[in-house]
Amino acid sequence: MTPELPDRYGRTELVLMVVDPFLLFGYWEVTPESLRQAQDALGAEMHGARAVLRFYDVSLIHFDGTNAHHTFDIDIGLDARNWYVRLWSAEKSYCADLGFVARTGRFHAITRSNVVHTPRAGVSNRDEERWMRVRFVRRRKPDPARALEFVPAPLLSGGLSAEELRALLERRVREQARLAAESAMGTSPSSWPQASR
Repeated sequence: MTPELPDRYGRTELVLMVVDPFLLFGYWEVTPESLRQAQDALGAEMHGARAVLRFYDVSLIHFDGTNAHHTFDIDIGLDARNWYVRLWSAEKSYCADLGFVARTGRFHAITRSNVVHTPRAGVSNRDEERWMRVRFVRRRKPDPARALEFVPAPLLSGGLSAEELRALLERRVREQARLAAESAMGTSPSSWPQASR
């Protein structure tokens, strides 16, 4: 029996995952030690501070913590430990900080997430054909000095006798011939009866 997954792992982290072009999912864990450090850093400003996920649009840049194209905050319940975040545009790169915003506006980050890239929201605009060259690899000739390996024949499924197997194969051949004849006569595939399995 497999053990239960732990409720907590004992490390402060924030992980973002892409759900679709306009939706991210984030989950986190904050250790009591990290929470105490945030309280010490904010001091009296911690009273009335809001827990937030601060998102950064870091599309096509090397993010240094100050040069994001755009930022926005999502108020969260720290004890929720996960949150869905709706986005307004697709095909962007995001990372986020989990932290507290004091009433004075001061932000203290506890941890930073990974960077995620949302996909485009529509069909690709590339419509040209792209061909691939397949290299032919010549098979080696068998080595006559090497002994042949024994591979046992597969067992007949369902324990069918030889007569039952022959009848099954004959039925399938007749069904394929009937379908080929209907196809040649122009009967639509949607009107074909489903073969029994």
